Amino acid sequence: MTLIPLDRKELILADAKERILKNHTLEQIAKTHGITKRTLNTWLMSLGDEYQELRQLCIDNMLAEALEEIDNATEHFPLAKGNSKWRAATWYAERRDQQRYGGSRVNINVGERSISTEELLEKDVKELIAQIAVVV
Repeated sequence: MTLIPLDRKELILADAKERILKNHTLEQIAKTHGITKRTLNTWLMSLGDEYQELRQLCIDNMLAEALEEIDNATEHFPLAKGNSKWRAATWYAERRDQQRYGGSRVNINVGERSISTEELLEKDVKELIAQIAVVV
């Protein structure tokens, strides 16, 4: 393992921050600098709050790019591709930044029945009102 001088590491991190915001992957950035993705990720994580903000911006960019692709699609194939990209981006966002993008999972008790928020979202509003009216 070759030790990398501190000044070079700082230059790599500065470049990485800029390129991440331009949607470059960690693999691309690491390859450019002749280091492993794992090394780059370790260095980025050592930035603490700055890394968290950078990751949030990256996720926001990924979601915006996917939504833009869907909005700009004029044919079926690009639209399907955009939809797939959106699903992948939201899945990633929910897992990488649960506080901002994760749905809160709550159970609501209606009489003796417990209903999850996911189940509530799938139900018709009128049906839910009818269930609540029976309990009251």
